[in-house]
Amino acid sequence: MRHTQRVSTWAAAAALICALSGCRQGPRPIAGADSPLPGGEASAEFIDRVEGQVNVNQNDAFRGVLLLLESKDESKGFGERARKLIDRGIVPDTWELDALKPLRREQLAYMICKGVKADGGVWHSLYGHTLRYCLQEMQHQGFIVQGLGNTPVSGSEFVAVLARADAYLQQGEIPEALKPKQ
Repeated sequence: MRHTQRVSTWAAAAALICALSGCRQGPRPIAGADSPLPGGEASAEFIDRVEGQVNVNQNDAFRGVLLLLESKDESKGFGERARKLIDRGIVPDTWELDALKPLRREQLAYMICKGVKADGGVWHSLYGHTLRYCLQEMQHQGFIVQGLGNTPVSGSEFVAVLARADAYLQQGEIPEALKPKQ
């Protein structure tokens, strides 16, 4: 087999594997981009509503992160919220974005890690901001309790992480009273 045939065979195999495994290049579409949240909801009302949820969806999570980082969220819908966080580098445009899809713990860790500009450990320094290493770092620093990264975030866990991140932004550390009991 000639060299060019082998290269094209390998390229075709790689393209097939990529297509079957769902890898994509470039930004993904945003599902539910027009999905609104309750209007006129202040931060305290938002926290009260979200805290009781079994799973926090991406729409609510993105609002919470914007409230944490900007003290306001005047977005008209999920698409605008997502675009703001993508533009700030808090959310990669390669994520599967869907307003109603539950937020996973590794996604929350990634957003908080990027948002508070937390220093990372050795692996985090070597590999940068990945879901895996952000989760490990946020667990190590006490932002998020130990657990699997692919599990959905509950409302109470989300509110606790936001409180820790807010304290970190205000004081440069998480007070012992707010750290999770591991």
